[in-house]
Amino acid sequence: MIEKLLKNLEEVNKMHPYEGLAVMKAFKGAVYPFDLLAIAVLNRSMSLTSAFITLMRSNNFVASVTLIRPQLDTFLRFAAGWLVTDPHAFVDDILDGKPVKDIRTEKGQKMTDRFLVSHFSKEYPWISRVYENTSGYVHLSDKHMFVNAKNSDSIQGRVIFKISDKDDHIPENFKIEAIAAFAEITKLILHRVYSWRYTKENSLQLERKASTTT
Repeated sequence: MIEKLLKNLEEVNKMHPYEGLAVMKAFKGAVYPFDLLAIAVLNRSMSLTSAFITLMRSNNFVASVTLIRPQLDTFLRFAAGWLVTDPHAFVDDILDGKPVKDIRTEKGQKMTDRFLVSHFSKEYPWISRVYENTSGYVHLSDKHMFVNAKNSDSIQGRVIFKISDKDDHIPENFKIEAIAAFAEITKLILHRVYSWRYTKENSLQLERKASTTT
């Protein structure tokens, strides 16, 4: 089951270069600032996905599950471009070194991680759960103490801990949930890139429509 899910994720991962090429070809090859962000997003997403698959196959659960958070961060901060008045100015701010958390939505709200999680959880309720659960793996926490307890002897009152880069003792359902979460986030990233490509490709048509109604 694990290998089947990882192979499916590998197929999803192959879509990143295709989407990047399609974005750059859209609207007769015109290049916008938001294109630069889209390409950076695809590059980061593909790199993280490849690393996640490699680590999961090597039974390094602790390291692989940690990558879910930056992948979710990739989606949230890219999708934030849909919440601002001018997405190209949004990219300019990022290029100038301005943190996304200090950039405001068109309604004046600061786009902190908490705000973005809350906002997009309205459409995808599982995002808030994944964000909270993976926070414990990104930062040193109780999860790291629990995850290295291999088994216990209730009769003698002993707990066996491990120090290893192999997590063979992790239940399969934990790994399945982690792969499923990573895959869903990656699909959301690719869908957002596609949405930008569609908008860019049809921008000329939208401009002409606007000019005929004014």
